[in-house]
Amino acid sequence: TAGKYALWDESADSWIISGTQSTVTAGTSNYIAGVNAGNSIASGGNYNVTVGDEAGTALTTGDNVLIGYGAGDGFDAESNNVGVGYNALGGASYAAANNTAVGSGALESATTGASNVAVGYAALDANTTGAENVAVGDNALGANVSGAANTAVGKGALLANTGGSNTTLGHTA
Repeated sequence: TAGKYALWDESADSWIISGTQSTVTAGTSNYIAGVNAGNSIASGGNYNVTVGDEAGTALTTGDNVLIGYGAGDGFDAESNNVGVGYNALGGASYAAANNTAVGSGALESATTGASNVAVGYAALDANTTGAENVAVGDNALGANVSGAANTAVGKGALLANTGGSNTTLGHTA
């Protein structure tokens, strides 16, 4: 695209990037890159990284790392979350903290569930209020909405689970 580029400057040992990239004036030590990324950060919104179109677009305060299109786009005042991937942590009304989501659609429906870990495509993607779950693998705990304290490791592990305190390991276990 005309006027947008990334260039390695060997003499300065750094990248020069042209395009939509800035540091917001409100808050402290925030970094944003992407159309509408972090565009609502206000005073008190400190130490956020929002990279990707619409990443953290409603975020006003808190300290989060959101990388990927729509990552954390429903956040407003949440803290201590990491979302990496297309629509990771992309819940429309999100009010939880201490979540980690890595993968396209990981924890994308979350609303109030806290302290969840989702790694893999659509891991914990239906979870809204469930807390303290660990899902590793594509679609792991995919149907879990409110179940808590589950651990699922493997592609499709506990895919149809809706309860709590379950542990499984293996492909479609």
